[in-house]
Amino acid sequence: MVSKTPASELRDRMERFRLRMDRENPAWDLAVIFGRTNQFYFTGTMQDAVLLIPCDDEAVLWVRRSLERALDESHFPDIRPMRSYRDAAAGMDACPGTVHVDAETVPLALLERFRRHFPFTETAALDAQAAGVRSKKSAYEVSILEEAGKIHRHVLEDRVPGMLEEGMSEAGLGGEVFSLMVSEGHHGITRF
Repeated sequence: MVSKTPASELRDRMERFRLRMDRENPAWDLAVIFGRTNQFYFTGTMQDAVLLIPCDDEAVLWVRRSLERALDESHFPDIRPMRSYRDAAAGMDACPGTVHVDAETVPLALLERFRRHFPFTETAALDAQAAGVRSKKSAYEVSILEEAGKIHRHVLEDRVPGMLEEGMSEAGLGGEVFSLMVSEGHHGITRF
């Protein structure tokens, strides 16, 4: 099983994101990340949560469910509980007019629920900046990718051939391969 993302790695990712936002959106005030993939990248946990990144203050991960799991999984320095976005709004300074969001993934209904407590007037996308940061791999990320490659090679070359049976359905094979991957350390999130 993969250990927690090191705190130093999370700090570096956040710093690179802030620098990129400063360079590409110099007037930004608040970045809001709803998407689980970006949340995991910047915090080391994937929960029912929102990551608020003020330009001039420390980022906070506000977690609706599951706070205990977030605290257990992550070295992110500021993880707080919320029952609703009202709690997050109460913990922040005044809301700026423009909020940068992960526009390619956030549903409009979710954004409108957020707007009830954060009265911004405009949204701007932060997708390119987050993707730009994620595209440059650190030594830590390269080591994780190398380990994942070793696991995939082992499973696909050493284990899967022995699982194949004449007449086996693709769905049956897919289920067995998925189960095997999880037992070998895969996190379990996949697309079928």
